[in-house]
Amino acid sequence: MTFTAKAQNNLFSHFSNVELRIDTNFYQLITDRVYVENEWKLPFEYSKNAPVVEFRIFPRKVGGKIPAMQLKQNSAYTIIDSLTLRIEGYYHCKVKFKDLAQVEFLNLQLQKDEGVLGIPLFPYSNTYATIYPGDGDLYIGDEKSFELVTNNSDNIAINPLWKKKNGYEYRIHRSEDKIWLSILPTVTGSIVIDFSVDLFRPNMVNGRPKYNTEQQTFNFNAKGSRLKFLTFDEREVIWEAKNPMGVELQIDNHRMLAINKTYRLEATDESGGPLIAELYTVRRLSNDKVLCLFRPYNYHKISSGYLYIKEGDIPKFITNINIVPEPKINQVSILRQGGSWVKSKQIYPGETVEIRLEGEGLSRTNFKFEDLIDVSTDSIIKNESVAHYLLKVPIDIRKKSVNIYSGNKKTGVMLDIIEYQRPKKHDFIEIDYGGKPVIAAEATQPILHESTIGDVIIQFNDQKIDDAFELYGKQFLEIEVRITDSENKLVEKQVIDDIVICPGENSPRSFSYTSATGCMNEIISVNDFLSNKTHSLENWAKVELIIRHRKNIYGGQGYTSRVEIIKSKYIAFDVDLSIPAGLIIKKVGEPGFPGLSGISLSMLAQFSFYQRGEIQKLRPFKVGAGFLAKNAFNFNPDAERDLGIVLLGSVYPTKKGRRFSFPLYAGMGYFLNESKFFFLIGPGVSINF
Repeated sequence: MTFTAKAQNNLFSHFSNVELRIDTNFYQLITDRVYVENEWKLPFEYSKNAPVVEFRIFPRKVGGKIPAMQLKQNSAYTIIDSLTLRIEGYYHCKVKFKDLAQVEFLNLQLQKDEGVLGIPLFPYSNTYATIYPGDGDLYIGDEKSFELVTNNSDNIAINPLWKKKNGYEYRIHRSEDKIWLSILPTVTGSIVIDFSVDLFRPNMVNGRPKYNTEQQTFNFNAKGSRLKFLTFDEREVIWEAKNPMGVELQIDNHRMLAINKTYRLEATDESGGPLIAELYTVRRLSNDKVLCLFRPYNYHKISSGYLYIKEGDIPKFITNINIVPEPKINQVSILRQGGSWVKSKQIYPGETVEIRLEGEGLSRTNFKFEDLIDVSTDSIIKNESVAHYLLKVPIDIRKKSVNIYSGNKKTGVMLDIIEYQRPKKHDFIEIDYGGKPVIAAEATQPILHESTIGDVIIQFNDQKIDDAFELYGKQFLEIEVRITDSENKLVEKQVIDDIVICPGENSPRSFSYTSATGCMNEIISVNDFLSNKTHSLENWAKVELIIRHRKNIYGGQGYTSRVEIIKSKYIAFDVDLSIPAGLIIKKVGEPGFPGLSGISLSMLAQFSFYQRGEIQKLRPFKVGAGFLAKNAFNFNPDAERDLGIVLLGSVYPTKKGRRFSFPLYAGMGYFLNESKFFFLIGPGVSINF
């Protein structure tokens, strides 16, 4: 009950309700949901195999807003009306399903910000199937076929193998686009035939899914044949062209059946019929059977009529047996969950896939897949030309290919075990530059490093690539290294390619990755590839690492991480040449307030200050000391000239890269000629070197 409540809450945490309309029927998740296959699903009844269905989805609000959603494409349906938000507060869409009878794990897939969300659906039918036998008798050894009348032939699970019952055998098979029930009596007299039909999609009976129809019963009268019918111990013989000696079979004993004699088997009781097979009798057995060699020369179906055992052109007995070609696989296709059928023989460790074999005679053998786990259900398709299997690949399988067996014999067809090559987020890449190491996937902001940038080391934590639940395989990377100066001009660019990082020992597939398979997993020193070493970079120079997957390996997919390391400085020293004018200079010890000075000249050694956490962004003030030549450019003979030593603070415009600026000065000094201290304040023109 705990799991049930959890599954229900997970679905209703996203939606308040989901409504489905098909034909004139209406279903909603709140009232109609059913718990099947270990989860809650929205059921609906269908009559056509490819119906058009309308959905209304009522999402729960997040932060008072309706979350954005998109309808994803899926191999199970075609989108007719895309997902749109209606003014009433629900999403609406319309899809056309492709093949409801065959689809597995049916979901309506929605894309949200945090990932893909599936609404589980459970289609069911009201399928019936019956026969109308009419009048007529059955004959021993003679297969009688009746058309199976049904309202949904696509939902009938065909199993062409014979099933034995008391006094008869039967099978359900498809031929000439119709479904047939074939009956073969094995005793004479009145026999009761009962059968039920398996379904791909269930009927709902009292709210529970039922994967077969109700059992039906019919009465027949079975008669014997004119000639004695001899039964083989096998119902089917495979015609192996490479075995001219034939196969050993046992046939019913009869006093008129001669030993060490060759008989002809033909499909007609008239003379000159084509040879179907030869029967050579070897000896009589204690079980009232005769051991014989059976040599096929042509194909035959029991449903085509009797085979006549002839001595020359004279029929002596009748029999029947299927002579069929060897099972042969011509093509292999793979279906992965959420995908489409792909012609391929490549499978991955740990995955569960549906395999479709196409060929001849596939219903007559049970294929086995070496070292794979067959989790197929009874509803899996299997007939003469197509066989489906649901297979789970062990995550720790060591073979590079697995054989497909027909019985105990190799078919010559193999499935290849391919290691995953999926791009992994760069959380396994660590960069050490002399400061706190950073993870490449997490370095979203430039890194400001105040001291010298030592050797930039790139390390790979191979323990973070694979785990017991998710496999990514080898990571094929390339790293572009760019060095730029303080003005963001490119100084040097290098590309480190052919980097192959393999999963570590914690991976279930670690045995597949060795140095012989191209694994590197060694640290990379960026300075080994640079002419301009990182430890010699000037202030505000930048080391930029662009780490990306090699997209030619991953079909254009992959992750890209950008790591920027900047050599920062928060105190700078420079020399300014300034031309103060209109200074207010107050000498210590002199009364009154002085007037404005003329054009002076100053040479100052100043300290500038950068804002922490910002890139080359100066604070609007400086502090420095130097010389002031008062009235240096005042050529009035009455002008008061002097040379002073000053300690000044100044306020500057912060626009970057200006050679000329107009600061405001304030400070104090000492005039050398007058030997007096003074205070000053006033504007000036500054020239930067």
